[in-house]
Amino acid sequence: ELRSPITALAAAVEVLDARRADLSDRTQQALDVVISQVRRFDRMVLDLLELSRLEVGITDLHREDIDVASFVARMAPRHGAAEVSVEIEPGCSGVVSADKRRLERILANLLDNARLHGGGATRVTITRADAPGSLLIGVEDAGPGVAPSERMRIFERFTRGSAGRTRAGGTGLGLALVSEHARAHGGAAWVEDAADGGARFVVRLPEGVRS
Repeated sequence: ELRSPITALAAAVEVLDARRADLSDRTQQALDVVISQVRRFDRMVLDLLELSRLEVGITDLHREDIDVASFVARMAPRHGAAEVSVEIEPGCSGVVSADKRRLERILANLLDNARLHGGGATRVTITRADAPGSLLIGVEDAGPGVAPSERMRIFERFTRGSAGRTRAGGTGLGLALVSEHARAHGGAAWVEDAADGGARFVVRLPEGVRS
């Protein structure tokens, strides 16, 4: 019911955008606002659909062993984090057993969250978890951190921390999706203080086997 009107709106603004040269400067500015909001609305509906599928368990989980460092190096540039460093704890395999599409969604959302609300991602860490057979993937940022009182709530739908409320962009669903995808793997997601300041978003996933 929501996808149909969004598709119609997107088609209409594309027609207007194609005739941008015929519009006044003020009308062009108004058109840019409409375009950005239609795209944001479309993303929000897609995220809600994805959350609904995760909740009822109708999405498949196709596990494979994935080298996290190589995976991050390939996808980080697409999310404004081309220069982010990746550090692997000595003795850690750096390999998780995960669904590649879901892992990309987790990392993409965390990198986007760092870009939008944390001054950009500064480091990705891969460490051994206390729980046997698990690894921790941490995405650190250069922001103000997350207050202890908000650390559980920001993984709920449409909830933003203090930093997020003062910045435009995002749908308020990215971290909820991170949590749900981690849970689908039998893992979890949380946020803590980074050692050098800022926030460190952590996802626990099953460890794979390095070939």
